[in-house]
Amino acid sequence: MIRIKNILRKKISPLFVALVIATGAMYQSCNFLDIDPYITDLFSLDTVFAKRLYTEKYLYNVYSYMTDEGSVIANQGNSQPWVLITDEGLSSLHNTTHPYNYFANNQIQSANLYRYGDRWNHFYEAIRKANTFIIQAPNCKEVSEVQISQWIGEAMFLKALFYFELMKMWGPVPIVPDEPVSFDTPVSELMIERSTWDECSEYVANLLREAIRLLPTQRMNEGDVGRPLRTSAMAMLSRLLLYTASPLYNGENMEFIGFTNNVGTPYLNPVKSMDKWAAAAAAAKELVELKPSDLHTTGIKYNTPKFPVPEAEQADFPNGVGNIDPYHSYSDMFTGVSMLVSANPEILFSKQVTSMNASNRYPAPRILNGWGDACVTQALVDAYYMADGRTIDDTSEEYPYEWGYTDTDSTFSGEAYMDGFTVLSQTHKWYVNREMRFYATVAYNNSLFSSTTTPTASLNPRDGRIAKFYRNSQSGKDMAQSIASSAEDYPMTGYLCRKFISYEDSWHSGARQTPKYSMMYRMAEIYLNYVEAMNELEAGQTYTVGDVMVSKDPAEMKRCFNLIRYRAGLPGITDADVNNQERMRDLILRERQIEFAWEGHRYHDLRRNKKAMTCENAPVMGCNVNAIEADKDAFHSIIRVSERNYTYKVFTTRQTFFPIPKTEVDKNPNLDQLPGY
Repeated sequence: MIRIKNILRKKISPLFVALVIATGAMYQSCNFLDIDPYITDLFSLDTVFAKRLYTEKYLYNVYSYMTDEGSVIANQGNSQPWVLITDEGLSSLHNTTHPYNYFANNQIQSANLYRYGDRWNHFYEAIRKANTFIIQAPNCKEVSEVQISQWIGEAMFLKALFYFELMKMWGPVPIVPDEPVSFDTPVSELMIERSTWDECSEYVANLLREAIRLLPTQRMNEGDVGRPLRTSAMAMLSRLLLYTASPLYNGENMEFIGFTNNVGTPYLNPVKSMDKWAAAAAAAKELVELKPSDLHTTGIKYNTPKFPVPEAEQADFPNGVGNIDPYHSYSDMFTGVSMLVSANPEILFSKQVTSMNASNRYPAPRILNGWGDACVTQALVDAYYMADGRTIDDTSEEYPYEWGYTDTDSTFSGEAYMDGFTVLSQTHKWYVNREMRFYATVAYNNSLFSSTTTPTASLNPRDGRIAKFYRNSQSGKDMAQSIASSAEDYPMTGYLCRKFISYEDSWHSGARQTPKYSMMYRMAEIYLNYVEAMNELEAGQTYTVGDVMVSKDPAEMKRCFNLIRYRAGLPGITDADVNNQERMRDLILRERQIEFAWEGHRYHDLRRNKKAMTCENAPVMGCNVNAIEADKDAFHSIIRVSERNYTYKVFTTRQTFFPIPKTEVDKNPNLDQLPGY
């Protein structure tokens, strides 16, 4: 258990304050350990933590440092950077405001991390404030001990979250003191080195275990949405321990064999430990047992498709695909149509204040007055299954992946030009008979956007509500290049992302966007975490982790995996699948690629599983966006994207993590830089 201590208050003379600040200026310590912010805090601590109002506002300020997982665009709030760097997305922009391609092209330098460099100090400042709250909150006598305990649990959760964000970006990072440094601490002691990944993981895991003990099991009212529950901390613990068990951090990291601390200890564990997989399985199992089949679903509609799964899998969800609408069950979580977080059993933690709608303008087509410059890659498009669960390389006669174009409109799961999805006439048959998550996520050429709030006068007379990506279309290259400031604002792959765009959304004057929330953790991830961890365990072996016993359970692996498949309207995996470890590894990685598309998982999944070297060195492919509408066959030629000299991906070892900002390494000689910088 993490101990909660009261800091010793001292009366500080102005002369002493000036002296310490001057001394701090003389010594170039790391920003996150500067002494003067602590003085600022200490002057106000008695006042802040004497009153409930100020104490709670201090906690709210700690929350303000959270990332916005719903925003993928660098200049929109505290966005996550992952989507457009990895192989699921491509930005057509290339500048210091939108720097994704510097990272994807392996051109980043430690002296310039563009918009992401300040996150090093950002998260350490957040940790410092969380530490201050944890220490000082018990001094607020206007609040019950029960409330104080819950608030400290929230601060523990946030502190763990900030450390985990640092770890996701920089790998092994320094663990700073739990208490603010005292004024007589020698400057030499402020020069903290990196901890190993395992040390970081264990430290953060302990924070989360304490948060689990302190946090409530349920919300008291809707106003508490956005605060973590016990299950929120359990979800973060599950992801943390899964990462720690994964090959990069658990024995398959020879490329980092020389990346050691000053006594020669490797920062990444070079010896595989099955206990780590057992710990990951146990963490997921505890949450799965609390929420055995808690995915978001919506009821069937009059035109919900009948899905081609075996008769036994036609049973009602969660035992099959029956009695739900898979399109809306998946899509409505992201578009804001299912607005009440408290009514959604899948959401484990969400951020309510989000820049998602501002961010969504980038992948929105020009017919919505979007910018159309955040693109989906062909690699992601091709990952989606056909409606019967087969891949595009192994299709059936009934659901073929074939050349040609549709000759009629086909609407399912609701009303045309409203909440339903319509596959329009003259759509390429590549995009017909695909699984529901494909339609919820990918905006392909000839896609209909209902955009019900777009004023009629704002509709383009040629394309109306149809996003066409031919060169001479409203949402194509020529229109973008006719505007001097928008020459790069077109879908260079021939695809955009519609996952977070509702049927109401439009950015035209007089239109509006549906309010949304940003999901950080949801149960779909936990089910797949559990399956992945069990898949790595030795068959027939039982592992005991604390009070939890885990083993490789093929029936439970199939059940948890098939929850995701059934919710998508797909047939489940088989006994043969779960009994083949290598096949399961491939199925799990692909399922995560599809289920969590554009949610920020893919970047980490490829790195932790040692797949980035293959996937992110493959050429970026897409349609031929230089073809005009009169030559639609030419458009539907899969080619290497070469619209600009930066539309490529490359991965080397040094891109496994971000480099520590050079200014921080220069200040602290004990802070080892990532190899390659």
